[in-house]
Amino acid sequence: MRQIDLIRLYSQMKCLVVDDMPDVRVAISGMLRVFGVQHVDVVANGEQAMDACFGNHYHMVLCDYNLGPGRDGQQVLEELRYRNRLNNTSIFVMVTAETSREMVLGALEYQPDDYVAKPITQALLRQRLDRVLLRHRELYSIKQAMDEKDYAAAEQRCADRLNANTSYRGACLQIQAEMNLRLLNFKRAEDIYRGVLNERPVLWAKLGLGKTQVLKKEYAQAEGNLKEVIRDDRRVVEAHDLLADAYLGQGDTILAQQAMQDAAEVSPKSVMRQRRLAELSKLNADMQACLEASRRVIKTARNSVYESPDDYFNLARNLADMSKEGEPNADKYVKETFEVLQKLEKRPYFDVSADVQSNALKSRSLLNNNKAEAADPFLEKAKNLYNDRKEELKPEVGLDVAQTLIVKGDKAAADEVLHELVEKFPTHEAVVAKADSMSDTPKSKEGRKKVADMTKAGIDYYESKEYKKAVETFRNAIGIFPGHIGLNLNLVQAVIAEVKIHGEQTGYETLCRNSLSRISNIDPQDPQYARYSHLTKEVDELFKMDLSGLDIEW
Repeated sequence: MRQIDLIRLYSQMKCLVVDDMPDVRVAISGMLRVFGVQHVDVVANGEQAMDACFGNHYHMVLCDYNLGPGRDGQQVLEELRYRNRLNNTSIFVMVTAETSREMVLGALEYQPDDYVAKPITQALLRQRLDRVLLRHRELYSIKQAMDEKDYAAAEQRCADRLNANTSYRGACLQIQAEMNLRLLNFKRAEDIYRGVLNERPVLWAKLGLGKTQVLKKEYAQAEGNLKEVIRDDRRVVEAHDLLADAYLGQGDTILAQQAMQDAAEVSPKSVMRQRRLAELSKLNADMQACLEASRRVIKTARNSVYESPDDYFNLARNLADMSKEGEPNADKYVKETFEVLQKLEKRPYFDVSADVQSNALKSRSLLNNNKAEAADPFLEKAKNLYNDRKEELKPEVGLDVAQTLIVKGDKAAADEVLHELVEKFPTHEAVVAKADSMSDTPKSKEGRKKVADMTKAGIDYYESKEYKKAVETFRNAIGIFPGHIGLNLNLVQAVIAEVKIHGEQTGYETLCRNSLSRISNIDPQDPQYARYSHLTKEVDELFKMDLSGLDIEW
């Protein structure tokens, strides 16, 4: 392209320069005007950048990474992408002196069009922006279709550019394959990736093939390809994410957690990745890893578009659960619970819903630490706020109130809250499922049916003397309904029968003890109490390995 054509492109652009240093803003805006840009706006921080982008459409944003207090450059880019204020047809260039691996990988994940390190000369900036503009001009019609979410048109325009022997063949093939994935044309996407790999081992094509295989649920094949990508370059963070998906697809939550741990080490500033690591760690009962990830979520989410009060509550819940008297560091966890919630109370989005949850969690932490007298005022405040402001509260608020009531030992009050939640929010699947899981018996019709079906399946195995299958069936059911008295007792009874015939197996005693512990607060007036007492004695006798005299009746 002739220089005059480039100048014409520059002259048509509206640009925004974001930098906290006044002299840098002046220098870069001056360079842009020399290149031919006629409209340049300048702002000093992330908040001003967001305001400018919400009020204007910019063809190009040049943003520093370190912007002082508030959002950094990565968070500006992240939020612009999240809020659809930066189109595919716009250009974002990260300009910074920051060169840490954490920063570079974090920024690149949100796909800036270029990354330019300071100090910047006019010649260097011109060279980099010319290159970006030439590529942008060639792919503009494709990106336009992507902005319109017309993925079929974008795919066809890629094909047209490829037929015209574009200089940007790799970029067109990469976009074309991605558009086919969005259109669920998995075979076509796979053909494109394999075609590229047949020519040469391009990393993006190998990654894309792994992604396609995950989407097709070909998890073992995906695992192999993704491991190759990571072996070639472990900095490709999406490969770790997808490998976690592949492990989950194969039912291996331990390896999925390890994959996410690796991903978080490569790109530690990703809020969503740290959240997922916390969730997987909790699923695997790795509470220390869960705590560490939950702490990092709050740290990395600060000033991010992904910042949420739920992150504070998730950490506080984990800390409260680990605050039980006698547990290692219990007192320290109580203190940290309060510190986390006090930080939340200073955030601008702290509202009445958060106030109820905060007080409920403070109370729960103290109750678990056997400090009932100190816990009561917080629980009373939570209950009063909950009852007085019920109509304006978020649905999940009641779950925290109910859980604290359960810890307090007020099962009747907890049941009342849970029943009311299910009645009031019958279509809120997450709340209904959680309410069912917290109850002795599910509150929803769907939950009761699921328990009945799983109970019948387990009993059928038990009556057919397939005790091991009965154990697994009840164990899976308890994963969904951990507080259900009948399911826990059924699991214990199935384990007893299996051990009586085939001998003790690793983990079976723990299964029984955990089930009995979960329902240890059963009311002596409960119809199941006699069975609970009987099976508790049976377990004590059984795991002394004295199997004589066991009398097991359904």
